[in-house]
Amino acid sequence: MNTAKLHHFNPQFVLRGFADGNQRITTIRLPERKARTTRVRETAAENHLYSLPGHPSGADIFEKALGAGIEADVADIFARIEGGEWPLSRDPRDTLAEFIALQVLRGPEQRQRMESASSDLFLRAAGQLGRDGLTRFASDAAGREVSEAEVDELWNTVATPDGAQITYLPRDHIEMMGEVTESIAAAIAARPWKLIRFSRRALVTCDAPVTPVPYDTEGPFIGNGIATARFVLYPISRRMGLVMSHALDRNDAGDDLNELSNRARSGSLDNESAGTTAVEKLMNEHTAAHAIRNIYHHPDDPLSVPEAYREGGASTSST
Repeated sequence: MNTAKLHHFNPQFVLRGFADGNQRITTIRLPERKARTTRVRETAAENHLYSLPGHPSGADIFEKALGAGIEADVADIFARIEGGEWPLSRDPRDTLAEFIALQVLRGPEQRQRMESASSDLFLRAAGQLGRDGLTRFASDAAGREVSEAEVDELWNTVATPDGAQITYLPRDHIEMMGEVTESIAAAIAARPWKLIRFSRRALVTCDAPVTPVPYDTEGPFIGNGIATARFVLYPISRRMGLVMSHALDRNDAGDDLNELSNRARSGSLDNESAGTTAVEKLMNEHTAAHAIRNIYHHPDDPLSVPEAYREGGASTSST
């Protein structure tokens, strides 16, 4: 069997919801704001992003497992939603929550954040240990006494402006997803979901398509994480988007948070509404601002991209 080397962090079935009839989609590269229209299969992907060399089932086992498993299930769920099914029953709702959680975690920027955080932690620890402590640490990690030359090289690396850079392999990234996805999915499932259907207005998406929107006033749940944000936004397609609110914002009956979360998980708090210009603008502005390097949109929808991110649009950067 052929081994796939191009691995998508935005699944192709999702991108097709933002593509034209020829499976072409426009990418705006940031910060240059350069637009380019290409085929879906060439978009939102990196070579060997999830490759596991030497795996008996092939290096692309994880990429293929995603496509044959949860992505196939969610593609069917999206088709049912597009056909008018809403709200979802418990099982497909849980599956969609897990998929959205994976979309939080699977992008290359998450691996970069893992590397940055680990490198920073190591540099802080090395600074506190000093050269002698670092020597003992390196010897314990290696299972042998390290040489003076090795200590010199390590210490010189730590002392450079960029410091020691820790690299995470695809296996490390996949293991992290396995450890964290369930808790993020639970936080997403515990939110009331509103499906927004647009008839004429259009949504964009990006390489980090799950966007937390924090509360704009002080309160007990300050933050912009999945669990603490006021809203979590996810564009399903060009014409459909999810707005996942905090359970506290649906506390009409004075229920406690646990009761509200249980009701939300059942789907009994979910609803839908018709999309408006204001909602489209809100979702697209937050989605574009949350992008790491790429915004994606239908080739006919350049004006749906907020002007500050549009090719040739006015910049909002201050001088």
